[in-house]
Amino acid sequence: MGSSQDEDSLGTRTCSPVSSLNECHQNELGMRSVSSFSSTTISSFLSEDLGLRIGPVVIDMGTRSCRAGFSGHQAPSAEISTLVSHTTVLSEGLEETRSEAFLGEEALLYPDTEIVEVMQNGIIINWEAAETLWQHMFEHKLGVPPEEHALLITEPPLSPTSGRENMAEVAFESLGSPGIFMAPQPVLSTYAHGRTSAFVVDIGHVVTHAVPVHDGNCLAYAIKRTDVAGSCLTWYLTMLLGDMEHTLGNWTSPVVEDIKHTCCYVAFDFNNECLLPPTSCTLDFTLPDGQTISLGKERFQCPEVLFNPLPTWGDSYVGIHEMAQRSLDLLPEDIRSLMHRNILLCGGSSLFEGLPRRLGSELAQCLPSSTEVEVVAAPGRRHAAWMGGSVLASLTNFQSCWIRRDEYYEEGPCIVHQKCF
Repeated sequence: MGSSQDEDSLGTRTCSPVSSLNECHQNELGMRSVSSFSSTTISSFLSEDLGLRIGPVVIDMGTRSCRAGFSGHQAPSAEISTLVSHTTVLSEGLEETRSEAFLGEEALLYPDTEIVEVMQNGIIINWEAAETLWQHMFEHKLGVPPEEHALLITEPPLSPTSGRENMAEVAFESLGSPGIFMAPQPVLSTYAHGRTSAFVVDIGHVVTHAVPVHDGNCLAYAIKRTDVAGSCLTWYLTMLLGDMEHTLGNWTSPVVEDIKHTCCYVAFDFNNECLLPPTSCTLDFTLPDGQTISLGKERFQCPEVLFNPLPTWGDSYVGIHEMAQRSLDLLPEDIRSLMHRNILLCGGSSLFEGLPRRLGSELAQCLPSSTEVEVVAAPGRRHAAWMGGSVLASLTNFQSCWIRRDEYYEEGPCIVHQKCF
C-alpha cells in the first residue's frame, strides 16, 4: 500500500468540518440516523482506491475506559480499561530482561507490576501507555491493522495543544495510519443529537464539564468544570455503606460502581425524599459472593452530591447546576435561550434516574419563570461523543478534512492546529 495511494484516497483540499455538517441534510445528524450510516457510506468513498475494509476507526478515550469502533456504527465495537501495568520479565536461557505490559483487570493480577496512570483529569499524560492501549485495541479487539484505517480521535475540553501533536505522532509514526482527525467531545456529542448548537453537560468519572457549542464550535470562554464526578460518588457510596455497618471485606471498586449504577437515583426534592418511610426506597442487591445487602436512603444520598458536594471537599467541587449556570451567564443574551432549550446530558455518570428532571428544575429556579428549559437525556448518552464521531467520519463531505500522512511529514505535527477545529 503506497503512500501516494493513501494521499489520493483521503483527498487533497482543505475543508471546514462545521461546513461539512451544515451541508448535510439535518436528518443525517440524528441519533437514529447513525444506523443509516452503514459501513458502505464511507467505504464506498475510500475503499475503491485505498482498500479500506470498514472505513475509519473512531477512538474515544476516557479516564476509566477506551472505546473504539468503526464509523457508521451505532455503538463502539470494543471497550477496554485504561488500566496499564508494566513488569520486568527475565527471558528464559538469557541473561536479559524485557518489559511486558498488561491491560485492564489483568494488570492487577501480577504483584510485581508497576501500575501506569494513562490519564489524569480526563487528559492523556502517558503517551507510551496510550499507544499500548491503542495497539491492543486494534490487534485484539477490532482485529484490523491500523495501517488500513484513518483515525478520528475525540478530544476532551480544555486539552493542552500539545496533546493533538502527540496524537498525530502516535497515529502516523507508531500506528502507521493513513489519516487522522481530532474533534472536541462536546461538539461530537452535539452532532450525535442531530444538532450543531447545544449546551453540553458531560459528567465523567473524574471531572464534569459544561460546554456551550454554537454552530459546531466550542465557546471556550464559557467552559466551566467541577471535580464533582463519578469517582466522588463511588467514594461517597462506600462511606455510606460503611456507616450502615456493612462489612465491605474484599469488595472492589467495580462492585461499588455496579451498586451505584444499578441502585442509585436522583431525588427531585432531597429533603422531601428523606421524610419518606424507609420501606419506600429499600432495594436489595446481591454481592458477587452471594451475600445480599439492603439499600435504603443511600440510594439517593449518593448522587445528591452532584448538586450538594460535601463542604470538606474544597472549592473545586461545585454542584453541577451551579457550574452550568456560571457557564450560561457568560454567554451573549442572543444565544442563551437557544442553550436553555438544548441542554444535553452526556457521560457515563449521567445515567441516574431522575437526574434530567432535577437538573432542569435547579436551573429553572435561577431563571425568569417564562424561560423554557429542556434537558435532553438520550439513551445512548454514555457514548455520545463516540457516536458523534461515528456520524462525522461517515459523511462524504467530511472526507477532505482528514490530515493525510504526507501532510504530516511535510508540515510536521503543527498541521493539526491548522486542520482540526
